[in-house]
Amino acid sequence: MTATEQPPPTDEPVAAPRRPLRARLSDWRPSNVTQGGPVYPLVVLFGLNLVDELDREAFNVLVPDIKDAFALDIQGVLTLTSLVGFFVLFLEIPLAHLADRRSRVKIATGGAATWGIASFLTAVAGFVGNIWMLGAVRGAANLGRAVNGATHRPLIADYYPVDVRPSVFAVHSAGNSIGQFAAPLIAGSLAFYFSWETPFIVFAVPTLVFVVLALRLKEPVRGYHEKVVHGADEATARTEEAPASLAEAWRIAWQVRTLRRIWIATPFLTIPLFALSPLLQLFYEEEMGLNSAQRGLLAAATEPFQLLGLAVGIPIATRLMRRNPAHLLSFLGAAAALQVVSLFLLVFTRNLPLVVAMRAVLAAATAATAPALAATISLIVPPRIRSMGFTIGNLFVIPTLLVGPIIGGLADEWGLELAIVLLCPLILLGVLMITSAGGFITADIHKVRTSTVAMAEVRAARDRGEAKLLLVRDLDVHYDSVQVLFGVDMEVAEGEIIALLGTNGAGKSTLLKAISGLVEPSAGAVIFDGTTITHAPPNEIVGHGIVQVPGGKGIFPSLTVGENIRLAGWPYADDHDYLDAATAEVIGHFPILRERWDDAAGNLSGGEQQMLTLAMAFIARPRLLMIDELSLGLAPVIVERLLDVVAAIRDRGTTIILVEQSVNVALTVAETAYFMEKGEIRFRGPTAELLDRPDVLRSVFLEGAGALDGAAAGPAGARPAVHRTDRVVLRAEGLTRSYAGVLAVDDITFDLHAGEILGIIGPNGAGKTTLFDLISGYLPVDRGRLLLDGTDITELSPDARAWLGLGRSFQDARLFPGLTVKETVQVALERRVEVRDPIATALGLPAVRDSERKVAARADELIDLLGLGAYATKFVRELSTGSRRIVDIACILAHEPAVILFDEPSSGIAQRETEALGPLLLRIRESTGASLLVIEHDMPLIRSISDSILALELGSVVTCGRPDDVLHDPRVVASYLGTNAAAIERSADGGGARDPDGGADA
Repeated sequence: MTATEQPPPTDEPVAAPRRPLRARLSDWRPSNVTQGGPVYPLVVLFGLNLVDELDREAFNVLVPDIKDAFALDIQGVLTLTSLVGFFVLFLEIPLAHLADRRSRVKIATGGAATWGIASFLTAVAGFVGNIWMLGAVRGAANLGRAVNGATHRPLIADYYPVDVRPSVFAVHSAGNSIGQFAAPLIAGSLAFYFSWETPFIVFAVPTLVFVVLALRLKEPVRGYHEKVVHGADEATARTEEAPASLAEAWRIAWQVRTLRRIWIATPFLTIPLFALSPLLQLFYEEEMGLNSAQRGLLAAATEPFQLLGLAVGIPIATRLMRRNPAHLLSFLGAAAALQVVSLFLLVFTRNLPLVVAMRAVLAAATAATAPALAATISLIVPPRIRSMGFTIGNLFVIPTLLVGPIIGGLADEWGLELAIVLLCPLILLGVLMITSAGGFITADIHKVRTSTVAMAEVRAARDRGEAKLLLVRDLDVHYDSVQVLFGVDMEVAEGEIIALLGTNGAGKSTLLKAISGLVEPSAGAVIFDGTTITHAPPNEIVGHGIVQVPGGKGIFPSLTVGENIRLAGWPYADDHDYLDAATAEVIGHFPILRERWDDAAGNLSGGEQQMLTLAMAFIARPRLLMIDELSLGLAPVIVERLLDVVAAIRDRGTTIILVEQSVNVALTVAETAYFMEKGEIRFRGPTAELLDRPDVLRSVFLEGAGALDGAAAGPAGARPAVHRTDRVVLRAEGLTRSYAGVLAVDDITFDLHAGEILGIIGPNGAGKTTLFDLISGYLPVDRGRLLLDGTDITELSPDARAWLGLGRSFQDARLFPGLTVKETVQVALERRVEVRDPIATALGLPAVRDSERKVAARADELIDLLGLGAYATKFVRELSTGSRRIVDIACILAHEPAVILFDEPSSGIAQRETEALGPLLLRIRESTGASLLVIEHDMPLIRSISDSILALELGSVVTCGRPDDVLHDPRVVASYLGTNAAAIERSADGGGARDPDGGADA
C-alpha cells in the first residue's frame, strides 16, 4: 500500500490511540484540573489543607509517645481526643454560620494562623508536662478541621464550575493524602532522633507560609456557577442572596433529604474514623512491636495509595455525576464496603507485608470517597447556606465522641483486635444508609435549581420594572407522608388584592402557612421583595412585613381586648401618634371593641374575636396581609364592615391575599382570583372575567363538594315541606344568663316542635352560642327552665341530657385526629356496645365480636347516609374542614338524638359545599325524625331549610316567625343583615356579588 492509498472502509470500531503516560499525567496539572478557572485559590487551599494534616497526623502517629509522656492509659488517650473533638464541634456551627454571612477567605486565613500557633504550643505543653495545656492547645490546633469544613469546600464550590468540582475537590483532598504520607514519615523520624515535641515545631513553619499566601485570595460570589448553568444573566449571577439566619439555615438544610440521610449515617461512619487511627497505632506498637520510626515508615508506605485512590476514583465520580448524581452514593457505598473488608483482614494477620497491603487498600478506598461526597453536597445545598450545609453534619459526630472512650475501655479489657473488629458493622450500617439516599438526590438538586431560577426571575422582572412583591414557584408541602400542595405557582404585585378560592381541602390555608413559615415547604421557592424566605422561621417572616390573620384563632384569649390591641402595635411602640390614630380608626370600624375593651378576649363571641383579629392586623401595618376566612362566623352586617376595613388597609398600600369560602364576598373586593383544587392551582385570572365565567366557578366547586354532594336530597333553594306537629319536644322558658353583670341571654322563651327546623340568627355577641351552651348543659342558667319532651332537664349534666336525646355540634368539630373516620363514628356509637366486660373484650369472646360487628355495620350505615364512603379509612387529621364537619354530624347521629343543635354548620366550608349542606340537613331530618335548632349566618342556607326563624339581639328575642317575615323585618335588616348583597347572599350562586346596585334581596 502506497502512502497515498487509504485503508479499506470497515464497520469495526477503531480503538482510540493510547495516550502517553506523560500526557495523562499532565491532566493533573492545576490549569487542566480547573479548566480555565483560577489556579491560585486551589494551590493555596491545597497547601492549607496539607499543613493542617501534617499537624493532625503527627499527633496520631505520636499517640503512644504522648501516652507515655503524660502517664495515660488507652482510655485516657481516647478521652483526651474526645474532649478536643467536643471543643471543635461546638465551634464549627458558629464558624459556618459566620462564613455564610461574612468573608470566608478571612475566616480561613485566621483559622490557619490559629492552628499554626497552636501546633508550636503543643511542643511547649510537652516540655512543661501539663496535660490541661496539652488539651487546650490541641483543641486550638484542631480548629483547622472546623475552619476547613466551614470555608474550604464552600469556597471551592464557588470558585469553580459544577463539572470540574469532583476533580478540584480531589486535588484539595490530595493535600490530606500527601500530609498523611509525609507527616508520619517526618514526625516519626524526628521523634525517634530528637523528641516527640520536635515535629510540632517544624510543622508550624509551612503553616505560617501558606497563611501569608492566603492573604491575596479574593472572595468568590456565592452560587455564581449554579446561576450561570441555569441560564441567569451575568448581573443576576453576580447578585448574592441575602444571608440566612441560623434558624433559617437549619430549616433549609434539614429539608434536603439526601443531606439528612447522610447525617443519620454520619455517627456510624465517624466512630471508626475517630477511633481507628489511635487504635491502629497502638496495635502496631503492642501487637506488632513497631517503634515510632517504624510506625511512621508503615504509614508513609501506605498513605501514597490515597493518591492512587484519587486518581482512580475521581474520573469515575466525574462520569457518574454527569450521568446521574444518584450513582455517586452507590460509589461511596462500594468504597466503604471495601474499607470494611480491608480492615477485617488487617486485624487478623500479623504478617507485615499483608498488613501494609490492607492498609494501602484502606487508604485508597477512603481517599476515593471524600471528593465524591463533597461534590454531592455542593449540588444539593443552596449556595446561601453552603458553609452550614457542609458543617451541620458534624453535629452528628457527637455520638462518636461519646462512644470513643467506651471503645478504649473495651480495648483495655478485651484487647485491641476485638475493639477494632467492632468498628466493622458500624461502617456497614452507615454504608447502607448513605446508598439509600440515592432516590432523593435528583429531587434535592431540583430544589436548588428552583430557588436559583426563581431569584433570576425576580431580578429580570425588576429590570423590566415589573417587580413582584411575592413570588411562589413550584411549591410542594407535605404533612408527614401526605403531600398537600403540588407545584403551586403564584405571583402577587405590590398593592394588589388576591382572592384565593377553592374547595375544602384544596390547600388554601396550607399555602398561607407555607408563605408565613408556619409549615415548611418540602420543595419550591417563596420570594418576598427579592429575598428568599422559603425556609425562614415565622418570627423572621413577620420582620419582613408579612402578617397572617388565621381563621378564628388570631387572638390571645387570656389578655383583654385592649391588651391585644396594644400588643399588635409593639413594632411601633415609639410612634405614639400612629398608634393613637390607628386605634381610633379601628375602633370606628368596630365600636363593639371599645365596649369590650377591658374584657378578656376569650370571652368574646366568635365574631367579635374575628373583628379583634383583623383590628390587630390593621394596627400592625403589614406590607403583605394574608386573611384566612374573612367572614368566618360573622353576621352579614359585620362582614360588610370588614370589607370596608380591607379596602382601608389596601388604600394604605398593603398587599392582600384573601382566602374566603364565599365566592361572592371574595370577588367583591379582589382584582385577581386563584382557584385551587386538590393542592394545585386550577385557574388564575382577573375577577372581572371570572364573574362572567360561571362555568369556571361551578366546575371548580362542584367537583370538590365531595361528601356533601353525596348526601344532597334536592335543590339548595327549595322550600322544605312543613313537618312540624303540635308536640313540643324542647321548651325554653325565660332562660337568663349573665357574665360579670352583662346579660348574655335575657329571658328567652321559645318552643321547638317535633319535626321542626328552627333557625336562629343574630349579630355577633347576640347570645346565640351561649343559648346553645345553656340548652346542652355546658353552662348553668341563672333563671328559667328547660323541658326536653316534657322532662325538666334544667339541672341535668350534658351527658345526662345526651342520654335523653339531645345532640349538639360545635363551630369547630371536636374529633379525634388520630382515628380514621370509621373508627371515630364507631367511638360515637358507644351506647350500642352490648358487651362492656374488659376481660371478655381482651379474650375476644364471640359475644364481643358479634357486638363489634353490629357497631361496625351501623357505622357503615351512617357513613353511607352522609356520603363519607370515600373517606372511611382516612385519618380525621387529613380531612378538610368541610369533611370534618360531616364526620361530626355522623357522630351526633350515632346517638340517635330527638333534638339536634347545629352551631354554624356552614362555618369554614366552601360555597359549593354550603349550597349542598341545606339538602343534607333536610335529609337528616327526613331520615331521623329529629327536630333541629340551627345557628347560621348564611342567609340563603337558613332561609332554605327553616320552618321558622328566631332573631336575637343583645341576648333578647327580636322577632320569631316565618323566614321571609323575619328576614324582611326592619329591625333585623338594620341590626343584622345590613345592605351588602355579597355579605348577605354569601352562598347564593354568585348573584349577590354581581348585583350592580349592591342591594340585598332578603
